Amino acid sequence: MKSAGRPRTALFFIGLFLAAMLFQLIVMQRKLGVYDESLELYCAAHVLRGQVPYRDFWTMYGPAQFYVLAAFFKLLGISAWVGRLYDALVRAGLACICFALTNKLASRRYATSVFAIVLVLLSCIDNPMYNFPVFPALLCSLLSALFLYRYLDDSSSVRPLFLAGLLAGITATFRHDSGFYICLAEIVALVLLRRNLKREGLSRKTSPPEFLRVLAIYASGMLIIVLPVLLLLLWRVPLHDLFYDLFYVPGKIYPRVRDLPFPRLRTLTQLAHPLMPDERFGAELLIVYFPILVCLTCAAYVLSKWRSQSALFDHVAQRFLFTVLLLLDALLFVKGLVRVSGIQMMQSIVLAVVLLAVMMYQIRSLKRFVSVPLLACGLYLAACLLPVLYDGVSNARSNLMAMVEPQSPDSFKHTCHPPSGLERTQCMIVDQDRAAAIQYVEQRTTPADRIYVGAGRHDKLLWSDVSFYFVSNRSSVTKWYDLHPGVQTTLPIQQEMVDSLKQYAPKFIVLDSAADNKIEPNQSRYSSGVMALDDYIRAHYAPQASFGTLTVLAPR
Repeated sequence: MKSAGRPRTALFFIGLFLAAMLFQLIVMQRKLGVYDESLELYCAAHVLRGQVPYRDFWTMYGPAQFYVLAAFFKLLGISAWVGRLYDALVRAGLACICFALTNKLASRRYATSVFAIVLVLLSCIDNPMYNFPVFPALLCSLLSALFLYRYLDDSSSVRPLFLAGLLAGITATFRHDSGFYICLAEIVALVLLRRNLKREGLSRKTSPPEFLRVLAIYASGMLIIVLPVLLLLLWRVPLHDLFYDLFYVPGKIYPRVRDLPFPRLRTLTQLAHPLMPDERFGAELLIVYFPILVCLTCAAYVLSKWRSQSALFDHVAQRFLFTVLLLLDALLFVKGLVRVSGIQMMQSIVLAVVLLAVMMYQIRSLKRFVSVPLLACGLYLAACLLPVLYDGVSNARSNLMAMVEPQSPDSFKHTCHPPSGLERTQCMIVDQDRAAAIQYVEQRTTPADRIYVGAGRHDKLLWSDVSFYFVSNRSSVTKWYDLHPGVQTTLPIQQEMVDSLKQYAPKFIVLDSAADNKIEPNQSRYSSGVMALDDYIRAHYAPQASFGTLTVLAPR
């Protein structure tokens, strides 16, 4: 019977996965992301050319995302839709793994609810940030926890334990901070579990040699991934570049120039009318409070169990899995405090959905001081989820109209057969001004020519148009292609960029002023006073053509 059940389980998960893929296809936002999405596409395309992250182009992300995307490009061709396909596979897998985790701690009905909610959140949120590397990192993290659960449930084989460490190591190659969080959460959970079992008198399972053996096998799986990647990077990338990109900028600069505060509590009134057009965005923002409410409720549940000296769950593996999910949720929430937004805190929100479902499954056995806040968490999530689902319905309607109205400029008939020079945007929507500027530059250059795409001013930055590089198939003259406040606004970096402009003497410079007047409540709103790059461009380049906020300049 056990062997017969496995094919049925596999078919069930295949069905879930295909349903998740179909749902994402229906509600997908077809407009190409100018910044966040295109960062990954641009870097992956250059990795395919043999360039090395951190040495040839700067980035704060781990290398795995670029190489996996490059592999997809190698197989299917370089285009934005290939990136969307990879992203959809990751998010579908994440929804399925959330189902599996919930099913271990609750019932299939609750697991199905989690699958649906997570899928809606990942697919329909206002700014989905396609190809965001935190999602494959979260997928690997949760798979690691699931394999460790399997080992604790049946320790007859150490393979799941080794695979848990292996997946934790893979997580670190996508996001080194995420790799640290899952490793810390799992080790702390194992230590707490050992103390709990020791108190119950299970000496064999808690003996120091056995515990050290578990840690050694777990660590060996992790190191077999992390060490070769680290040594390869140290061999091919200068240590200064590696430290600056992966540690100094994320740890020292990013918190100052990218910080976003929590939405004001007065916007809680928007939850009363979440579907009103002018209230939807505010109501959707309030989902960032959801992990706090769930973690506090779970903490109250754990405290009540501790006071009554009863176990969280009857099975050892379930206690471990619940503890890992709670610890990881808290760690990811703290990590998200730097830039508070729905997409930036989505890792913590997804885990909070799983924890909420597990607690709701046990609500009849919970005391009132836990069950009442738990119900409040469920209602809060529903109110925040309504505007997200509304956005998904709007996207689905737009995609349907693009199919049934072939004469529309954004129809699939037009966008899936783009004009010459825009082949990489197949089936995606690109602003007309940006498309015209890209074609203008492409017609006057070759793929071997380098260009520079900058902002209207470089003493104060918010973001830059990275899609121009990717779509036009033109490389940047400088490794500092991604304009980031606190980095390219400094004198040493601008001097490096000026040196690159002198070395390559690009035929065209494109300046995009779209973000010049946008302000965030952090230090990015202040001018650095460094004008070296702007002064050089003004002195040596003159405007040739304008396309909306984009200005194309050529040498004087």
